[in-house]
Amino acid sequence: MLTGPNPQAFYAPEQILSVLGSILILLAYFLTVVKPEKKSLYFPISFFGGGALLVVAVIYRNPGLIMLEVAWMVINAWGLWKVLRKAFHAAA
Repeated sequence: MLTGPNPQAFYAPEQILSVLGSILILLAYFLTVVKPEKKSLYFPISFFGGGALLVVAVIYRNPGLIMLEVAWMVINAWGLWKVLRKAFHAAA
């Protein structure tokens, strides 16, 4: 028998983590659009948001979301590495 959504399920730790991860990713994207000159600062925000969603995807055993979040984190890590490498070479 279906009784409707469990109101306490929204406050489960993994649901809170998924909302926080989504907020971080959306915040990083918004800031990239609004202030693109500081985009290097947004890679870590997006990376950790993806990490939060990856944890939730693993908890729920969602292979499509796992693949998406791993790719998201790799892309952000690569972008951050490029920015840091460029800054290191400019300082040298």
